[in-house]
Amino acid sequence: MGVATTVRDAANIKRANENETRREMIASWYITMPGIPSSEKEQLEKSLRYNLWASLIRFIVLNFVLTCVWFFGFGLGFDAIKAATGQQLKGTMTVTGVVQEDGLTLSVKDPNKGKHVVYSLTDLGVDPTGWSYGGRLNTYWSKDEDSGDYSIIAVIPEKEASRIQGLEDAILMTGYFSIIVIGLLIFFVRRRKYTSWYIPFYWRMEKFCSENQIYQMYPGYNTEEAFIAYGNEHADTFSRQFAATQLTEMEKKKKKREIVIGVVSALAIMAAIILVICLGTTIQSIADNRKNDDRTVKVLEELQTAIDGGEEPLGEESERYNFANIVSRARESFPDEDVYYKLVTTDDYVALIITTKKKTNVYIDRYTPVEGAVGDLNTIYKLEISMVSNVIQPYDVLNNYTGILYK
Repeated sequence: MGVATTVRDAANIKRANENETRREMIASWYITMPGIPSSEKEQLEKSLRYNLWASLIRFIVLNFVLTCVWFFGFGLGFDAIKAATGQQLKGTMTVTGVVQEDGLTLSVKDPNKGKHVVYSLTDLGVDPTGWSYGGRLNTYWSKDEDSGDYSIIAVIPEKEASRIQGLEDAILMTGYFSIIVIGLLIFFVRRRKYTSWYIPFYWRMEKFCSENQIYQMYPGYNTEEAFIAYGNEHADTFSRQFAATQLTEMEKKKKKREIVIGVVSALAIMAAIILVICLGTTIQSIADNRKNDDRTVKVLEELQTAIDGGEEPLGEESERYNFANIVSRARESFPDEDVYYKLVTTDDYVALIITTKKKTNVYIDRYTPVEGAVGDLNTIYKLEISMVSNVIQPYDVLNNYTGILYK
């Protein structure tokens, strides 16, 4: 795909360069012919001052400069949350908290203590009315430069914060796309101003060469070459002859219809290619999902066997794990509580995300196979990652858990 795209792009660049060369060749030659209309001569002289590649480079440079000004000037200085709430929260630490069962308190991981702490919504300045278990609020923490401690300075509902952030992103992207669209409009309007004469002129050349049997006079020549050769040999009458050659309205409509058909055909081909790619991606996604489901079912079967005591763990000192070891490690993380776990599997690893009803922390253990593959029977794993999650909340696991390891 990459090589084909490169070849196609190179061919398009070559074609564009050839078209520009032909336009410049015709314009620079035609303005030297005696007797041509002054309006045509003036238009072609302007056309010769236009260079596609210089104009394209100018567009790219200006677009880059304006984009940098937009993002690093306006973007860095614009704070949507401050505009919406009046609070300066850029540069603060954001931690998401979850409303507890009573609907009056919020559990949030305190960055100072490294564990979840329960705060009263009222103490945080949040009206508890309308809040229920599982509601999420973003807490914003400011760091004291002297002590290094964090303290809450603001609390905003997660949906409201997401909406504000989405609004900020929308404003930035709207400005960015506006720069691109306006730049492209200027580029193409300017290009049309200097080069729009060429296509109708080329149609006239084709008609002129056909009506005067010029192609037969110069076999092997293309339209431009035959046109120039004839003009050089008949310089005294050429301008008058060519001025008399004009396309009828019917001929113009036919030419335009051919262009439209060509553009529509190209778009249809592109749409068909995109459709095929999307269809292929969808089919592949369905196949991958089915494969993932099959793999997860196999892992769950092995995990359940280990939970039921049907598998013996490997040695205590071993750095290798089977599912009995994995279950044992999860239980030891919270020895006196029921452990709620969420299972995640890929072709590369098995992950167990665990927490408890007390919601003190969320642990993530990720295991990669060293003997066998994920989903195979009796696969041996190694512990690759073990961490306390700062992103996943206990509520996320408790409301979407795979199973429970009872104490």
